[in-house]
Amino acid sequence: ELCELKEDKPIMLADTLTAKERESMEEKEETEGDGEKGQQEEEMKVKERESEDEDQGEVMVEEAELEELRAQVSHLLLELDETREVSQRHEESFVELQGLLDEERLASAHQAESFTRQIQRLQAQLHSVQEEMNSLEEEKESELEEVLQELRSAQEEVLVLQQGAEEAAAERENDIASLQEELCRLRVELQRLQATTAEYKLEIATLRAEMSMRSPSTAGPGVC
Repeated sequence: ELCELKEDKPIMLADTLTAKERESMEEKEETEGDGEKGQQEEEMKVKERESEDEDQGEVMVEEAELEELRAQVSHLLLELDETREVSQRHEESFVELQGLLDEERLASAHQAESFTRQIQRLQAQLHSVQEEMNSLEEEKESELEEVLQELRSAQEEVLVLQQGAEEAAAERENDIASLQEELCRLRVELQRLQATTAEYKLEIATLRAEMSMRSPSTAGPGVC
């Protein structure tokens, strides 16, 4: 609208205004235009400074957040290294304990195998004694009943010892020592049974000799 007035005034008032008045009006319009232009430029500068301050503030905030994130990452990396070290120590301890456990299991297995062989030898000896007892059972059944009972007890003890030998891998050394004492006792018992058997054989042989001397005519068919 001001521009329209500027264009219309010289045309409409050209005949009524003097040259001085027109000059005064033009200067006034130029002054007003320069003032408005300066004010606009000042406002633009203020806005630019505000925009720069805002941008600088955002950059500072971003830098602060980035620094904080870097600090958090460094802390997490330190914790990760510590966790790895602890895990490594635990793994080394586990491997060491596993090795000790394997050695203990191997030693126990060897002990169990040794006891098993001893029990097998004792079983073979007991089987041999049992066969001898069976051969004498018909002639000396009443006298051998007690021996057979002791033999059955010895067989039961062998079975108990065999079960104990199978569990020897998980038992402590005191249980193994007790088992060894039991095996020694069983050997002594077996030797006693063998001695008793020898005595019975000798007694039977003596009885047969006496019977042969007393009954010469019937001794021949009875001799084994």
